Amino acid sequence: MAEPIIMPKSGMAMEEGVIIEWFVKEGDQIKEGDVIAQIETDKTTMDLESDLTGTVLKLLYSDGTTVPVTLPIAWIGKKGEAIPAAEGTAKKEEVKEVLQEEVKLPITISSSSTKIAATPAAKTVASEKGIDLATIKPTGKWGEIVKNDVLAGEIKATALAKKVASDQSIDLAEIEGSGYQKKIYVRDLQRVTTATEDRRVALTNIQKITGKRMLESVLTIPQVTEDISVKMDNLLALREEIFEQSGIKSSINDFIILATARALELHRRLNSVFDNHAIIEKGEINIGVAVATDRGLVVPHIKNTNTHTLASINSVTKDLIVRAREGKLALEELSGSTFSISNVGMYKITSFTPIINPPEAAILGVNTIEKVLALVDGNVREKSVMRLSLTFDHRIVDGAEASQFLLTLVDFLENPLRLLI
Repeated sequence: MAEPIIMPKSGMAMEEGVIIEWFVKEGDQIKEGDVIAQIETDKTTMDLESDLTGTVLKLLYSDGTTVPVTLPIAWIGKKGEAIPAAEGTAKKEEVKEVLQEEVKLPITISSSSTKIAATPAAKTVASEKGIDLATIKPTGKWGEIVKNDVLAGEIKATALAKKVASDQSIDLAEIEGSGYQKKIYVRDLQRVTTATEDRRVALTNIQKITGKRMLESVLTIPQVTEDISVKMDNLLALREEIFEQSGIKSSINDFIILATARALELHRRLNSVFDNHAIIEKGEINIGVAVATDRGLVVPHIKNTNTHTLASINSVTKDLIVRAREGKLALEELSGSTFSISNVGMYKITSFTPIINPPEAAILGVNTIEKVLALVDGNVREKSVMRLSLTFDHRIVDGAEASQFLLTLVDFLENPLRLLI
């Protein structure tokens, strides 16, 4: 009996997923554990593994389709076996789903004794490379084989990126992919559109969910932001000394993450969540680090951050950032944070108001380091100063508690040797 593959529900908040790319086609034989598709959830992209063994009888949706969770997206069974009628319908994203036209291009050429529809450019490239057009899957608007289809064997690109490139007359050979091994995604194609033309870009699931949660955050949480300045000269000197002695180039953010974890150990109220008529002080300190990606903002966390050393935070953070931008984060890395840090210092921002990531009690905004003139022992000297912006939930934390936390954090950063003990 045929059995369905369903759109997985990877978290309580997940309502739908996007089929980024199928890795199988109808008629393929698969076994349990095979990766059959790439799915975009509200937080990340993930490989979808089959929990069935058999023949792919039907793929219910094409690349780029948004499908509600738990709906069937494919049917697996014995070859030739009948499948039930389609269950449910799915939305199609305007940018991600390119509809096929019924009309066929009347131009055909001969390849392997079969009439194949193809463009002149596709024929030329196929001839130069000795490629049989009968082996090429067409993506042209009228069902014809285009140049990019022939090059697809050499150029790594998602099926959706190939289709969009064909429709927009974009040469994939001139595009540098942002994925693993330079794989090209639709987001890479968006960079080549002309600035003089209006362009409608559909939100990714990550962007839609992030927007929904941030709006909910500002509408339902009484948020207050406090700023404080930190003298950074001692930390910058220690950072340079560590690099000279060990070769480890810790970032300013590494120090801030470690100092924040230490401060949270002493101010547990900042490591809490609001639960109706109670405040839950979390046992673990899991600091989330905001990472900007092409698909939107994601916040993976460092589990038990307070147990890490400066070196391990440096290693873990680098790995999280790389995998966040490649869409390779595990789901458990994207849920369970108890406090978040958003660093915009690299953009020369001097102050901002970060928005709390519910249900956390607070978020720390990190700004750029500025050079200022200060009076030291009666002499004017140049000092390095950085501003921190703490936004907190006033239902959980009052102004005095937030101020005490910031003073403790500043003390760690201005006396960074304490962090290494």
